[in-house]
Amino acid sequence: MKKLMLLLAVLVPVAALAAGPSAEKRAIEHGRFLINYGGCQDCHTPGWGENGGKASKDKLLTGSGMNFQGPWGTTYPPNLRLYVQMVNAKEWIANVRSLKARPLMPVWVFSYLSDRDLADMYAYIHALGPAGEPAHAYVPPGQDAPGPYLKLIVPAAPVEKSTHN
Repeated sequence: MKKLMLLLAVLVPVAALAAGPSAEKRAIEHGRFLINYGGCQDCHTPGWGENGGKASKDKLLTGSGMNFQGPWGTTYPPNLRLYVQMVNAKEWIANVRSLKARPLMPVWVFSYLSDRDLADMYAYIHALGPAGEPAHAYVPPGQDAPGPYLKLIVPAAPVEKSTHN
């Protein structure tokens, strides 16, 4: 019996190692992949685009990476690392599913993702831990907004010529 117990004590940890990374680690890695592939870092990580898609861990997803000004006002991408510390995964998924955002946040991309995908994104962001400061709040049109921001000039819709006289 002692030999069996000893054998199990050795084999169980070895089997766990052979099984590969834990489910939590796989979720975090898949979340990292989705965040990077989905372009979230482009706007939510300061300097991401200017540095060829690279940033130090302390800057990742801390918000206000690319700010936008247009007819809707001025928007600043939020600090996702601080946000996920205030909600659980279930709340994150519900909030993402019901998100109504100003331009240029492409909220429609979330419709292509499963709840598991969104939970994995949450796991990755949450695993990074809190960092940075909250992003600047939205500034309505016509009000002074702190930079930097990308100003978008939206052209007027073309006027169609009538062929009927």
